[in-house]
Amino acid sequence: MTPIWFILAGMTAAAVLALLWPMSRRIRTGQGEAGAAATETGFYEDPLAEIERDLARGLIAPEEAEAARTEAARRLLRANRASQAGDDPGVAEPRLRQRRAASAFALSTIPLVALLAYGLYGSPDLPAQTQAERQAQQAGTQDLMKAIGQIEAKLASDPGDARGWAVLAPVYMRLGRVADAAHAYEAVARLKGETPATLSDWGEALVAAANGTVPAEAKPIFERAVALDPNTPKPRFYLARAAEQAGDTGEAIRQLDAIEAASPADAPWLGLVRESLARLRGEPAPPKEAAAPKGPRPEDQQAAIRGMVDGLDRRLSETGGTPEEWLRLARSRAVLGEGDRAHEALERARKALKDDPAALERLEAGARELGSRAAAPEPAARADTESAIAAVTAMPPAERDAAIRAMVAGLDRRLAAKGGSAEEWMRLVRSYSALGDRDHAAQALERARMALAADSGASVQLDGLAKELGLPGRGKP
Repeated sequence: MTPIWFILAGMTAAAVLALLWPMSRRIRTGQGEAGAAATETGFYEDPLAEIERDLARGLIAPEEAEAARTEAARRLLRANRASQAGDDPGVAEPRLRQRRAASAFALSTIPLVALLAYGLYGSPDLPAQTQAERQAQQAGTQDLMKAIGQIEAKLASDPGDARGWAVLAPVYMRLGRVADAAHAYEAVARLKGETPATLSDWGEALVAAANGTVPAEAKPIFERAVALDPNTPKPRFYLARAAEQAGDTGEAIRQLDAIEAASPADAPWLGLVRESLARLRGEPAPPKEAAAPKGPRPEDQQAAIRGMVDGLDRRLSETGGTPEEWLRLARSRAVLGEGDRAHEALERARKALKDDPAALERLEAGARELGSRAAAPEPAARADTESAIAAVTAMPPAERDAAIRAMVAGLDRRLAAKGGSAEEWMRLVRSYSALGDRDHAAQALERARMALAADSGASVQLDGLAKELGLPGRGKP
C-alpha cells in the first residue's frame, strides 16, 4: 500500500469521527439545566401573581381566579416533572447506546462501501501519477486520437494511401478494434504487396473478430503467408488451430511440431505450442511456468521481421539475386516505413542487374508497379494526413503505449459508469490482453459477465473470448 492510501484512510477516519463524535456524547445535566428549570418555574409564577392582582382589583370573579390558578399550577407541575426526568440516567442511557451503535455502524460501513465501489468501478492498480505526468499523458492521448481521426478522414476519401493503413492497423489491433484492424491489414497487403508479416497479422485480426475461431476466409491468407516463409510461426499456429477445428488432429499436430522444430529455444510462443501439443496428444499439460503468452509478442515479431529483411538485404548485397528478390526487399522496406532504404535497394538492384536486360526489365516493371501503388496524391491534399502519420510514427514507443493505455482506460471508465454492448466489453478485454495486462483483462472479463448476465448470447461470446485469450473461465481463479 502506498503512502497516499494511508493518508486517504486517515482523512476519511477523521472526517467520519468529526461528524459522529457529537452522537456518541452523553448529555449531562448540571447547573445549566437547573437554571433553565428555575427560569421556567419563574415563568409560571408570574401568571399566578398577575391573577392575584386582578382578583384584588375586582377585574375577575373568584371562580375564574381559582380556575386560572389551577391551570397555572398544572403547567408548573408538568414542567417540574420533565426537568426531573432529564436527570434520570436510566432514561438517557438507552438513547446513548442507540447513538453509539449508529456511530459504530456508520464508521465501519461508509469507508467499506466506498472501498468496495472503488474496487469494482475504479482503477486501484494503476500507478500513481503526478499532475505533470497526468497532463502529459492526456496531451499524448489527445494528440494520438486527433492523428487517428485525421488519418481516418483522409482514408475515407483516398483509400489508396497505403502508409495510412499501415500506421492504423496495429493501433486498431491494440485498441481492440479487430474488425477495423483486419480491414486495414487487407488494404496494406493489397496496396503494398503481400508479406508473411502482413498476411499473418491480417489473418490474426480475422480470427480475433471471429472470437478465436479460424474463419474460412482466414485460412487461405495463412496458407499464403506460409508459402512465402515456411518458418513463420504465427500462420502455422493458426493453421493448426483450423485443422483442430475441422477434426484433423494429425494435421494440427504436424503443424505444431513444425513450429516447435523451427523455433529457437527461448521463443516466447513455445510454451503455448507445447501446451497445445500435449492437449492434442492427451498428455499431461506442461508446467505453468513453461507457458507463454499466445503467439509472438508484437516487439518480438517486429524484431524478427526486421531481422529477416536485414538478412535478405545482406544476402543480396553479397551474392546478388533475382529481380523478384530485389523487389521483395524494396517492398519489405516500404512496409516497414523505410522509404529511403526501399529506393536505395532499387538503385542497388539496377546496378546489380545492369548486364541482364531481361532481368532489368522485370525489375523496372515491378518498380513501376510498386511506385504506382505508393504514388501519393497532390501535396496540398496530403498535408494533414502526412502530418498525422508523422505524428503517430514519430511517437516514442513508450509514449504511444501510454496514450493507447489512456484510451483503453477511458473506455473502461465509460463502461463502468454507463455500461455498454457485448462488443464494447469484448473490445475492452481484448485491448487489455493486447497490452499484455492480463490481470486487468481478467477483471474486465468478470465485470462484463456481471453486466451482461441477463444476455445468454453475450455470456457465450465472453466464454469463447476467455478461451481464446487464455483467461480464467467462469468461476475459476
